[in-house]
Amino acid sequence: MSLEQLSHAWQVFFHEPCSTAPLVLFRILVGVLLLMNGLLLAPLIDDYYSADGLWPAAIWRQQSERRSLCLLRWLPDSTSLFRWFLAVHLLACACFLVGFQFRLSAMVVFVTLVSIHHRNASILSSGDSLLRLLVFFCCFSDAAGGLSVDHWLGGHAMTEFRRTDPWALRLMQIQVSIVYLRTVYWKLCGTSWRNGTAAWYPLWVDAYVRFRPPRVLLKPALIRLATWGTMVEELLLGAGLWITELRYPLLITGVLLHVLFDMVLNLQLFSWIMVCSLLLFIWPQDSEWLLRQGWSWISG
Repeated sequence: MSLEQLSHAWQVFFHEPCSTAPLVLFRILVGVLLLMNGLLLAPLIDDYYSADGLWPAAIWRQQSERRSLCLLRWLPDSTSLFRWFLAVHLLACACFLVGFQFRLSAMVVFVTLVSIHHRNASILSSGDSLLRLLVFFCCFSDAAGGLSVDHWLGGHAMTEFRRTDPWALRLMQIQVSIVYLRTVYWKLCGTSWRNGTAAWYPLWVDAYVRFRPPRVLLKPALIRLATWGTMVEELLLGAGLWITELRYPLLITGVLLHVLFDMVLNLQLFSWIMVCSLLLFIWPQDSEWLLRQGWSWISG
């Protein structure tokens, strides 16, 4: 491949205009998850975010990284103030969901979400880290280019989708691929994943297990199949989603994998964050069809 061909491929991949529909679909689904995440945090404030809870503010200030982006570091250590901070976050999430003043709301969501996460990182999962990154990319995207208040106020039909430079979408897709490939790498560094026993252990941690499969499904051969099968699926998701013929079969199996995780293990919103990230790979024309069908159903 010549340099000219490589440059052309780069321009097509990152900058050939495409429909905003995949970003719009992602905005709506992640907006719902952000609201759910914020509402789930509300009952935990006294335990995890108060001045005298399990992770007191004084200790947090001593042990946290001062260079981290956290607005709470500049605010007084007040539980009631944190409640107001969370309320601002939820309001921004609602604006993010409906696409009202989207750029501003996306930036507020990102800054407040990062601040909340830095206040107590011990209760987070890797899904929370991916959520922060994807919300950050949303700040630079045209995710309000359809089915949004901003779109409607601009005089456009709700189900009319603008065409946009897809570089932000491509970076989000690349990030998802990196997540799966790094997951496989780190799993291969662990003995239990290589010898096929890793899938056994979470099933006996009462804090995590939601549904323990019957004994007939817990035989060593099936445990090895589940362990190695998970790694193979994640490897295929990391690399195979870029192959046209494999994209939809892998999307289906990937969604099923994460739904199965959510059925068996209590992972909070982790599985659904991963499902939303996978849906970034739906072809734009199919995203448009899904959104139009959904809007038609909602509007009657």
